[in-house]
Amino acid sequence: MVSHDGFDAKNKRRQLSGTDTTSDAFDELFHADPARSLVMAYFNQLVTDGLAEWDMLANGDIRLCFPTGETFLLAKTVIIRLA
Repeated sequence: MVSHDGFDAKNKRRQLSGTDTTSDAFDELFHADPARSLVMAYFNQLVTDGLAEWDMLANGDIRLCFPTGETFLLAKTVIIRLA
């Protein structure tokens, strides 16, 4: 169940908005590094277009999942392919 504030109570994680690139979570995480902001903007566009889903984990990392099964962990300094 996702509440209006973006917090997924069942999974205890904050959901990133796929349609609002000006969200506080997005700005807070990526405004300090222009290169990272650009990469995250591209990922956000994939989510907005319905080609991927992402969510913020409790530790602040982001899991990016594609319908084809690829899953990536977007950590602070590295991107790791999980599946």
